[in-house]
Amino acid sequence: MITDKPTVQQQADKLLTFPKQLLLETTSHCNLNCSMCARQFNPRKWGTLDEDAARKVIDEVTARTPDTRIWFCYFGEPLLKRRSGLFERIRYAKDRGLQKAAINTNGNLLDDRAIADLLEAGLDEVYVGIDATTPEVYDETRRGGDFHKVIQNIHSLCEAAGDKVLVTVQFGVYENNEHQEDDFREYWAKYPVNVFVRPKLTWAGYLSDHVKTKERRYACPWIFDSINVFDTGEVPYCVCDWPNRNSLGTIKEDSIYDIWQKRTRPYLVHHAREEWDKLPKFCQECRDWQTKSPMDPGILQVIAGLDG
Repeated sequence: MITDKPTVQQQADKLLTFPKQLLLETTSHCNLNCSMCARQFNPRKWGTLDEDAARKVIDEVTARTPDTRIWFCYFGEPLLKRRSGLFERIRYAKDRGLQKAAINTNGNLLDDRAIADLLEAGLDEVYVGIDATTPEVYDETRRGGDFHKVIQNIHSLCEAAGDKVLVTVQFGVYENNEHQEDDFREYWAKYPVNVFVRPKLTWAGYLSDHVKTKERRYACPWIFDSINVFDTGEVPYCVCDWPNRNSLGTIKEDSIYDIWQKRTRPYLVHHAREEWDKLPKFCQECRDWQTKSPMDPGILQVIAGLDG
């Protein structure tokens, strides 16, 4: 069946209703101490999102935009919550009609039991961060992890999941591993996984740039891409605002849709109009906009024409 592609106006209207992704932090605790992670700055206390708050958001999303992809993770390792909520939370969302449930994991806890529980819960996508093709480089970046265990866990996941779960292996490009990117692609091309290679995030300037600075700034795709919820229920300005310097509210008091439509939308307009001086100072100085491809100019034009 052939369906008409949404018009630019329809795409803009959908985005203004809600972004395509929600990062709902199951837990902010982690079992690794990765060199490229904002966690090393210890910006806040680590904890877990309580069930009432999580279900409130899940109920809103599945009732209004069930095609939003929910990531049951943000800064922490979601499989640390394996004994007290992750799988039940995914199952709850899928039972209510969520179309895409995903997690991003370092893979060290992705053993046979976790794989079986994820499949039973109805998970649709798993991203596994590896960033290396040898134990030596892995140990430099994914500090505290076990390279060989992660590789074996991924192969076990692929064997058990078949075509039920989309498996993606991730390679973040850093100074110490960029020479392994081609080998990474070549190795995983032989297996039923997607390969995702992305530039290094600086977390709004806390880490040094590892991308060539573009001459002309464009609207940051990150702020248009997703809305993010910490384990406290707080909603930060964007995915890179790890210390929550510009909180947009809390899901415990507000609708996640109201936060997006009333508090994020003015910033979307400023970005679309290239009104950089109206953004928070840390956003003005951030270079992470250049780690994603630019937004569709037609969509930006529609948003630029809105009342701020």
